[in-house]
Amino acid sequence: MPQAGRPIENDSSQNMHKPVLLHESINALDLKSGEIFLDATYGGGGHSKEVRRRFPTVKVIAIDQDPKVDVTRANFRDLDKVVTQKVDAILFDLGISTDQLERSGRGFSFLRDEPLDMRMSNTGIRAADILNSWDEHAIELILRGFGEERLSGKIARAIVEQRKVKPFQTTFDLVRVVETVKHRSFRDKIHPATKTFQALRIATNEELSSLEVGLEKGFEALGHQGRLVVISFHSLEDRIVKNFFREKIKEKSARQITKKPITASEEETMNNPRSRSAKLRVIEKI
Repeated sequence: MPQAGRPIENDSSQNMHKPVLLHESINALDLKSGEIFLDATYGGGGHSKEVRRRFPTVKVIAIDQDPKVDVTRANFRDLDKVVTQKVDAILFDLGISTDQLERSGRGFSFLRDEPLDMRMSNTGIRAADILNSWDEHAIELILRGFGEERLSGKIARAIVEQRKVKPFQTTFDLVRVVETVKHRSFRDKIHPATKTFQALRIATNEELSSLEVGLEKGFEALGHQGRLVVISFHSLEDRIVKNFFREKIKEKSARQITKKPITASEEETMNNPRSRSAKLRVIEKI
C-alpha cells in the first residue's frame, strides 16, 4: 500500500539524467506562488528540482515506482491513494531515466549484459518470465502491439526455439536471438533489438494500461484551472494521451493549451538525443 504523498525537500542524489523539454514543461505547468505541484513520474528528479528553483514557495509532491528513488513509492495508477488533496499542476514524464537505463542492473538496455528483469518496481512478472513461459502467439502480439516490430512473428518463433535449448536469463541472450532475425546494417538508425526491448518493458510493467488509469486519476486530482502536462516518447503513449485530452475537451471539462505537441529544439536534440522523440501536450481543467 503506498504511503501518503509527501513533499520533497532536499535531494542529494547524483545522476547524469538530463530532463527532457525541461523549460517548456515547467512553463506549461503555469505555477504560481504557494500552489501544489505533483510530479507523477519523479525519475531523476530534474523537473521537480527546477520547479523548486523557480518557485521556492510551491509545494512539490513526488511519486515514483522505482524503489531506488527516494520519494513516495507508487505507480501513477495509484494516484487516488497517494494524493489526498487537490493539486494545481501535474507532470507525467513517461521517459526512462538515464540512471535506470545505465545503472539499474535490471536489463532495460540491450547494450549491457544484465539480468533480464525490466521491472520498474520489485514486484510482478519479469521480462525473462514472459520469454520463457508465454506462448509464441502471445509473444508475437507483444512485439507487434507494443514494439510495432514488423518482424514480430519471426522473432517470437526464434525466441520459442531458443528457450528449448536454454532459458533466457540475460539481456544479451535476447539480443543474440533478435540479431539472428534482424541483421544489422550500416543504414539502420536504431539497434535491431530496440523495438523488442521496448515491447517487453511495456508488457512487463503494464505501462499503457497504467497510463490510461493514471491520466484519469490525475485529472480528477486537479483543482479548477489546474494544468495536466504529459511528455510521451513513442507513438503508443502519445496516442493514449492525445485521445484522453481530446475526450476531456469534447466533454468540456478541459481546454486545450497546446494545439500541436511541443517538441525539442534542434539544440536540445543535439545535446540529448533522447529528446528527439519527445512530445509535450497540455490541457487545463475547467
